[in-house]
Amino acid sequence: MANPRRSIRGPVAIGLAIALGVAACGGSSSQANPSAQASSAGPSDSGGGPLTVGLSANLDKLTSYRFTESNAGVTGGVSASPAGSGSYEIAGTVVNRPVKSIWIGETQGQFILIGGQAWASGDGVTWVASDPADTILTDLLPGHDYALWFDAKASYFRAVGDESKNGVPCVHYEADASLGSIYADASGAPSSFRAEVWIARDGAFPVSGVYSFAAAAGASGGSWGFSFDITHPGDSTNVVAAPTNVVALPS
Repeated sequence: MANPRRSIRGPVAIGLAIALGVAACGGSSSQANPSAQASSAGPSDSGGGPLTVGLSANLDKLTSYRFTESNAGVTGGVSASPAGSGSYEIAGTVVNRPVKSIWIGETQGQFILIGGQAWASGDGVTWVASDPADTILTDLLPGHDYALWFDAKASYFRAVGDESKNGVPCVHYEADASLGSIYADASGAPSSFRAEVWIARDGAFPVSGVYSFAAAAGASGGSWGFSFDITHPGDSTNVVAAPTNVVALPS
């Protein structure tokens, strides 16, 4: 019996519990041209303005979007990778209107939530029904971890210019050196640190971001990182369909 709490996030996804009787396996999403449909005002101008807190909430104002997300963490001086301890990579499609619908795929499972119904699959072909009250897929969306990494350190970020990211006109923000100094390793040497995020000009939603750091090798060393990409905002091809091959859990 696969437990998505472990298979998707390990210790990171506290609160995820989908009681299913199938082993899981991965999935992917297709691509299309993006079209933003959020209504919030744009971010600060590119002349060094600070990063505004709470912008991930604007993802819910899009009619739909697709995403990829990676979170890697390894201790003991081993380079971070998707196979590392506590690491995961997922992809998904989110439809906010007219009915909240989510599809998420990762290396060990696929999960669907449409309104008041939920399903999970181990192979993307055979599905089992789940209690939507126990299917906390919203905790796996990029906006959830965005708040943990970027909102908590927003005062360190400054706009550095206008750029197009994932086909969306954006303001590019980078963290200043003082934030990187927080992640100096135990010996006092600076860690390898990168923190930047792209915010859509139209709609002020996060489009892409990276927050990663690595301490020196050794028993106390390690690498950690969070990254995400939002694509196809508001695209009409973003669809989450209910599965047709649904079987009952064995009694």
